Amino acid sequence: MISIWLTPAEKDAKYLQNIINNLASEYQAPVFSPHCTLYSPTDLGKIELERILKDAATGVGPISVTKDKLNHTPIIWKTVFIDLKPSWELSELSHRIKFALQNSNPNPNLNPIPYSFSPHISLIYKEMPDEQKEKIIRNLSVKNSYKMDKITAMKTGHDVKHWEKIAEVQLNA
Repeated sequence: MISIWLTPAEKDAKYLQNIINNLASEYQAPVFSPHCTLYSPTDLGKIELERILKDAATGVGPISVTKDKLNHTPIIWKTVFIDLKPSWELSELSHRIKFALQNSNPNPNLNPIPYSFSPHISLIYKEMPDEQKEKIIRNLSVKNSYKMDKITAMKTGHDVKHWEKIAEVQLNA
């Protein structure tokens, strides 16, 4: 399975990676790269994905995303996360990716569940009680905005250790 991510610029990537690493160490959780998922899943090949990412990035510069709040859910991929304020830029980029992927998919029945874009940056993946998630949120301080400057296609799945980058495009309009 391939997921399409919006990924942070170097300075913000280091900042977020530090938070993710610390939480992973404290709670024996997997380490992953900071990102905001634009679309998932797809199974297109690398060449097609590279073309779609380049097309989606055309005319798009780095995007500043803003924290709405820290939040949690029972879904492991959204254990504790930064809920991002919706913006036209985020929605437009997500729509471009979704449209291009759906039009390039040779088997449209492969993704019967439509992806619902909910902009966020996950900070930990771990099954844990709500009280523990709320404690993490109470003790966590994160900055309010992040510069996102790349679209990345990642091979994902249930085992985070096996995730790998397939393609990446810089946003630099």
